[in-house]
Amino acid sequence: MLVRNKVKVVDAKSPNFDNLTSYVRPVTNKKFMDIFRVKTVLYDWGTPKYNKKGELKDGKFRKFLREKVGEPPALLDSVEITNSLDQLKIVMKQLGYFDAEVDYRVQFLGKNRKKSKVDYFVTAHDPYFISQVDYDIPVPEYKRIVVIHQKEKLLEAGMQYNENIINQELTRIINLIRNEGYYYVEKSIIQCEVMFDPPDSFGNDPKTVNITIMLNIPQNENASRYLYKYYYNNNYVNPEAQMASTPDPIFDTTYYRWHERGDTCHFYFIDERFNGKILKPYFSYKTLADAIYSCSGYPYSQLSRNQSSRALNSLDNFDYISISYRENEALLDTIKKVGYLDVFYQLNRKKQHSVGGQVELRNDKSALSINYTNRNIFKGAEHLSIGLSGGYFYYSLSNLFKNSGVYSYPEFGATIKLEIPNRLFLFNRHRSSDGTPRSTSINFGVNYSGLYNRLLYNSALTYKWIPTSYISHSFSPLDVSTIDNSDRRTSALLNFDAYPESYQYKFGKFMLISAKYTLNYLVPISQESNRHNMNISLICESSGLLVKGLNAIFDPTVHWVLGKNVLDSEGYDYTTFEKVNFTWNYTYTIDNNNAIAMRTDLGCIIPLDKFSHIPYEKGFYMGTSNSMRGWGYRGLGPGSYKRGSDSLYTGDIKIELNLEYRGPIYRSVKFGVFVDVGNIWLARKEEDMPGAEFSFKRFYKELAMDAGVGLRLDLKFLVIRLDFALPIYDPTRDDLYGHFINLDWIIKDPRGFRIMDGLKLAIGYAF
Repeated sequence: MLVRNKVKVVDAKSPNFDNLTSYVRPVTNKKFMDIFRVKTVLYDWGTPKYNKKGELKDGKFRKFLREKVGEPPALLDSVEITNSLDQLKIVMKQLGYFDAEVDYRVQFLGKNRKKSKVDYFVTAHDPYFISQVDYDIPVPEYKRIVVIHQKEKLLEAGMQYNENIINQELTRIINLIRNEGYYYVEKSIIQCEVMFDPPDSFGNDPKTVNITIMLNIPQNENASRYLYKYYYNNNYVNPEAQMASTPDPIFDTTYYRWHERGDTCHFYFIDERFNGKILKPYFSYKTLADAIYSCSGYPYSQLSRNQSSRALNSLDNFDYISISYRENEALLDTIKKVGYLDVFYQLNRKKQHSVGGQVELRNDKSALSINYTNRNIFKGAEHLSIGLSGGYFYYSLSNLFKNSGVYSYPEFGATIKLEIPNRLFLFNRHRSSDGTPRSTSINFGVNYSGLYNRLLYNSALTYKWIPTSYISHSFSPLDVSTIDNSDRRTSALLNFDAYPESYQYKFGKFMLISAKYTLNYLVPISQESNRHNMNISLICESSGLLVKGLNAIFDPTVHWVLGKNVLDSEGYDYTTFEKVNFTWNYTYTIDNNNAIAMRTDLGCIIPLDKFSHIPYEKGFYMGTSNSMRGWGYRGLGPGSYKRGSDSLYTGDIKIELNLEYRGPIYRSVKFGVFVDVGNIWLARKEEDMPGAEFSFKRFYKELAMDAGVGLRLDLKFLVIRLDFALPIYDPTRDDLYGHFINLDWIIKDPRGFRIMDGLKLAIGYAF
């Protein structure tokens, strides 16, 4: 039985070598949790057995284990080893290592030597580079297109030879030509000729190659069609296709043209019939027409096909989308060399209703959420989502087992969201010209937390658009929420009066009328390597400016309190502030098992006038499973202010830096070693909170630090993480025991050394 394949390149390192093992055959058996070969064991249990009488026993259950559940063992095969050696040489040549040599070694394991592993050793030698790139395109129409887009070429002299990049260049050229309407142009007419450069005058091999990209039209019965320019004719859409297949003969259809599109696109929707009667369409014709970019009378292009596929996928209503073409021979113009294509869209839709759930597990909180989704509630691919969530907060793992309820409280929430595709009411009600997925959502939510008896209502109008696979934008011109944590009679956690008087203004009744913007950007660092993964996110929020402006115009001498009436004499205070949160994440993958991860998390909330107080719930905090893991929940900061041992604070300014090394222990069991640096501060100086405000003169001295280690069960689809961290430097500690960790700090400090605060259990990586 073959239990392991391993490929090692002995004289070179490159991210392109990370997946060489995938080219080796046979593939070893799959493992559950990357540890146990459960399927192989089940197959063995299902193998027919001989009893004491010599009779072969093979029942239905054994057959079920063998054929339906189990997996036959992968066996050592000398023929496959030879094929693997040849395949590895081919792959190395594709990467530019033409002189690569491959050898192998078989090791037998176990007392009975019935298991084996194969190690492959690759000697890469020096790679070859490209000395010159030439293009041989004899067709003038094609050559013009390629020359116009010459700046976009992917091959340059001096690059290392790589067939993947060459294939990308060939595909780019073909797509450029097809985008001009030349439908019959295909990848088979273009090829790359590689010539080794001769040795120099001293006989030294320059290790370079000359590349010529050639395009030739094959001489066959369709040769003339390669020069025909094709245009779209009619679109036939079947939104109820049971499977993707070649275009069926046209049967009963309904003609549709949406004049607001401003183009000449003609649609024929295939009707669904039952007992001879046409059924009411499941989708509105306008919704599907919006997502189709093959406009009648416009040139065929690969780009429009991609745009249609992307737009239809963004509706999230179809399991499979098939787009095919059929030439309309009756409209062929042999003199002008013009042809026309009918386009067939066959859509296999998803189930309209779905229910899902999610479990959240942290060292300070457990929660369960359930969500119902209707994908097409108004026949226009509108998504209605209703979510319910409930959880229990217990501050730290140690408090979970205590009888006292001081450190525990429940949380409940409900949300309802309606998402409408391709409708930017504020800007443009029509579809995007480039196929950019975009949507408008309206959502309402309510959330209750036992922490300070906080009740929060929220409603928002949000526009979302995704220009590329790397970037997404979200803009909420109107986001209204109320926060009420003014009831101090039955606080489940702490005494409000334990906080300084200036800080108690953060607890009360607030109404926030805000505008929000979110940007997520996955930085495309390298086309040749997946080792680098960088993500940038930016969240901006502006609150209260509209109300403040109206207040200044109509009642400048009085600060308004909203919602004040007979039933509510206190009312809701509006507050004005500007908030920005910037996060940078970067992961460098050393190999398949080792990686270095980094994060920078910066945030700032600035109140705009003396009447504005940042609500407690809107502030930043430090000390959770995902930030400053050496502290308990909201247990760090603000600044160097010497807080009460049980007080939970949020701040207006945040700085956090994280560095983590991730490596393997055994199979799916991995470890992490990390360092966290950061703190929070208040934006204003308060006399009763010395050291809590941000100051450029001393903020670097108030950056706390922790270090820790962790265990992770990484199953690819699920990561269960257990971290333990110790505070190394705490700026809030009294000078008597020092800011750096020491024995007195642990034993004598009356604040205590909460060792359990550093124990963090969570699902997923911290960043």
